[in-house]
Amino acid sequence: RVQVSGQTAVMAINERLLQALLEKNPDLSFALEESFPFKSTYAHAAPLGPVMELRAQNEQNAFTPERAAQSVEYWRAIAQQLLSDPEAAGSFNTVASWSKMATAQANLLAGRNCTAEAEPAYRSALEIFPGTPDAATGLAEVLARMGRSDEARLLLDDFVRRYPTQRTFVDASRQTLFPAKPQGKSSSGQP
Repeated sequence: RVQVSGQTAVMAINERLLQALLEKNPDLSFALEESFPFKSTYAHAAPLGPVMELRAQNEQNAFTPERAAQSVEYWRAIAQQLLSDPEAAGSFNTVASWSKMATAQANLLAGRNCTAEAEPAYRSALEIFPGTPDAATGLAEVLARMGRSDEARLLLDDFVRRYPTQRTFVDASRQTLFPAKPQGKSSSGQP
């Protein structure tokens, strides 16, 4: 009997199961509401409303720069709509769920190297629910890729200051983005 524990390990198995399902159904496209980044799906995925379409097979649904821009506008509109509705804005489950979906599409945009579109999508996710650690770390990664490392560090510092219970998660991402420089010898040979 095999036992697996830990979110990363469990989600890796789920990603493999999804890949097996896709392989068994080569002529079908699928809609996915991503709860954990399945980066292996991004190459053939496109935004589809609040979810993403895997294997977008026709030209109407193909991933294009226009489709990426439409996704950004979609999330801006959703953020405005949610935040203008006191009942929705006051519901943790509502804002957390919508923010998670916006983050997933920002992940897709970042995974397809549409960093200029991923940035505002992550910002919309944070506008919907500022306490979304996945959106904060995803935005920091995009900013770092765009050569804005100082801004990325400040973003993560501010996020941890506002949400100290997320420090462990953010620090793990920070170590990936900004690995510590090894302590070496100086040019004079002295440590």
